[in-house]
Amino acid sequence: MNHNCPRCESTRLQYQENYGYWECLDCGHVWAFDEDDPDYDEEQLDLGTCCGCGCTGKTVQNLIMLQKKAPVPGTGWGCLVCGVPSDGAVAVVCNDCLARLDKHSDVIEEVIYGYPIEKKRYSLAALTEFFDHRDIPHE
Repeated sequence: MNHNCPRCESTRLQYQENYGYWECLDCGHVWAFDEDDPDYDEEQLDLGTCCGCGCTGKTVQNLIMLQKKAPVPGTGWGCLVCGVPSDGAVAVVCNDCLARLDKHSDVIEEVIYGYPIEKKRYSLAALTEFFDHRDIPHE
C-alpha cells in the first residue's frame, strides 16, 4: 500500500481506524480505500427498480435530483445552503441509464414515491410543479 499523500506526496499521514480514511498532516487531503472502510462488507441497499429502464439489481444505485417537486413532500432532496425543504423529486437509475443521461434527457420515466427504501415509483410526466435551489450563491 502506498503510504504517501496522493496530493502532495507527504509521508506525514494519520489513519482514522474507526472510519477507514487517511489524512495528510501537511496539506489536509483526505482519502480512503474500499478495503480500509469498516463498513465495506455491508450489504448494498436495495433501491428497487430503475426509474429509467425498470431493471433491478446491484447497478440500480445512482440517485438523481430532479427539478420537479416530489410526489410526497419531505421525502426528496433539499438544500441546507439556500434553505429549500426536502421536497425535490428524486429518481434512482442503473449504471447504464446513468451513462445514457448525458445524451438522452428522456431516459428517466419515473421518480421515487416516498423514501427510496420503500421502492415505490410515480410517473415523472405527472409531476408538473418546478422545484430548484433558491437564486442565491452556493459556495
